[in-house]
Amino acid sequence: MDRKVTIKDVAREAGVSVATVSYVVNHRTDLRISDATRKKVLQVINLLNYTPNQAAKALATNRKNLLAIFSSPACSTLKKAEQLNTIQFLSQFLRKKNFSLIYLGHDYNEKCEQADAIICYDVSSACFHQLGDNNFIPLIALDCMVDDPLFFQINTDYKLLSEKTQSFFHGDSYRYVLLQTDNQEKIDFLQNIFPDILFINSFDDLHTLSGQNLLVTEPTLHSLLVNRNNVCFIPSLFEAKAEVMLQCIENALQRTLIDQHHILV
Repeated sequence: MDRKVTIKDVAREAGVSVATVSYVVNHRTDLRISDATRKKVLQVINLLNYTPNQAAKALATNRKNLLAIFSSPACSTLKKAEQLNTIQFLSQFLRKKNFSLIYLGHDYNEKCEQADAIICYDVSSACFHQLGDNNFIPLIALDCMVDDPLFFQINTDYKLLSEKTQSFFHGDSYRYVLLQTDNQEKIDFLQNIFPDILFINSFDDLHTLSGQNLLVTEPTLHSLLVNRNNVCFIPSLFEAKAEVMLQCIENALQRTLIDQHHILV
């Protein structure tokens, strides 16, 4: 039998005192608790399924088999095309798993009540946490780094990607070309791994690329670059990665506690 989650577990995960958790659970208004602390405690309570009231039980039992996807505003036509490609891929994959997928516009900042969980695709850390502040259903970070152990993150194993690319080009130099992202943590991480990296903002950025060794992970860019360059194409989204994402969603919905929340595929 699984160990029962205690108020001490909630306090430890939220980084607050047991008394603070008690105050939040009991809706104490006579004590000064910041909104940030209150939201953090509520998120941990939701994650661990601690609160025994009907609202919390409903989160765990009233499954709709409906997921939402949210992404940052597209900065270019290329980015819009890649976002659409990702949505279509996930929609087809999830349909085979008996899930439906709805799209939340980039300006969506409300409480999403119709979905079981929200997939945040390639968003900034600030945007992710803002969405988390407004929702107490599970949030899953896909292809973005949010540096928060409360949330599942599924990212490409970029070190393995680097090794595969070096093998493909037999040790010759190459450039990693990918679309611009708002996730600064991801940018910093990539720049520490790949010595030559180019973020694409528009079609004009592609004109300088011809006859080069390129690593490409996005289908939109692959279709535009493959005929004029020596391209190593390793898709950043594939069925096995989507399977991992779905398992993380299931774990989050069932409040399954695991040691590793940042999954590299």
